[in-house]
Amino acid sequence: MRLSLAILFVLAASTLRAEPPDSAKDPFAARRARLQKQVGEGLALVPSAPAAERFRQENDFWYLTGMDWPDSVLAVSREGAWLFEGDGKRATPAGFEGVLPAAQLGTAVSQYSNDGLWLPGGRSEHYSAFNNPGGHRDFGDPFARSSWRENWKVSIRAMEPEAKSRALEHRLARMRLVKDASELALLRKAAEATGKSLIEAISRARTGQKENEFQQILERGYKDRGAEWLAFPSIVGSGKNGTTIHYTENAEQLDRNELVVVDTGAEIGMYACDVTRTFPANGKFTKRQREVYEAVLAAQEAGIASIRPGTTLMAIDAVARKVLADRGFAGKMPHLTSHWVGLQVHDVGDYGAKLEPGMVLTVEPGVYLVDESIGVRIEDVLVLTEDGAESLTGWIPKTIEDLEKLTGSATK
Repeated sequence: MRLSLAILFVLAASTLRAEPPDSAKDPFAARRARLQKQVGEGLALVPSAPAAERFRQENDFWYLTGMDWPDSVLAVSREGAWLFEGDGKRATPAGFEGVLPAAQLGTAVSQYSNDGLWLPGGRSEHYSAFNNPGGHRDFGDPFARSSWRENWKVSIRAMEPEAKSRALEHRLARMRLVKDASELALLRKAAEATGKSLIEAISRARTGQKENEFQQILERGYKDRGAEWLAFPSIVGSGKNGTTIHYTENAEQLDRNELVVVDTGAEIGMYACDVTRTFPANGKFTKRQREVYEAVLAAQEAGIASIRPGTTLMAIDAVARKVLADRGFAGKMPHLTSHWVGLQVHDVGDYGAKLEPGMVLTVEPGVYLVDESIGVRIEDVLVLTEDGAESLTGWIPKTIEDLEKLTGSATK
């Protein structure tokens, strides 16, 4: 086994590609090539998700392979990329040097024990596989695989206890921050499904409707528009429920004179969307609701206008908070204005990173007045451009006039 594996690695070393892969033709190969340059003399190992009845692939494995194989391991060195799985009898996919039996993974580890193993750690990545549209829904927290990932890393280290081990997740997170064209195309699809379904649901909203009735209309729209999963459990909070940031019970009804906060997103092709809209249940903002809503919308507009290459999420947050403070709502937003979006709704990446073209983020200021049972949050997904940002979801109605016109329009 050791000899056959060594031969494969030598053969790959003698046939290194003269030109880097074309990211437009094979984005996964292009990403692996980028990783190859970073591992030096070492070997990077990335596990796929364990087999399960309701399977969702590990984000890092998908990012580098685009494959849905369970219980497999991707191995990347400067010589190329291999896959370890089962008995190793699967056909070798294009762009890989070979498929090897899982039992030979220890041999690969031992060959690189002196040069260093790059291993993903226990970074907590959340998935919502139990919240698929149109099917069974569990409104607890989405499951996390951080423990599974950490246990896998321990098992690899046990193969060669003296091997140098380096953290891979930070490098992959940095790579994942800047989206390529194929990723942006999927993010646009997720945004389209989310926006059209949300517009449909708001148009069918009415006082007396249950929060979960609204949710069912919304998520049925996702399924009809090709979403495989929800990006996260849908939030539909009316009145005081809208002041709870991660309210997911969705068990009350939409009462007259209440605002309804809907935070939701479809997932298509593994990529998430995240949009929040706030609308009046009866189709008309009260004077106080209008005051709060206008402040949040102004804060969002200012935050979006401040986006440019070189700035940071924290700088955007400061801009939005100042607008809220100037409007009399200082201290009424207990969350950040922005987060990254990508293969998960709160995607990985350094929150202190300077923005550059291709990064995707949200801008979502909010004001929560518990004593007045008024919650307002407005959220859109944007992609950084050379001189600012393009909103992928800004076409979804969010002005007071447009929301009043849309709410309940299909029931009149």
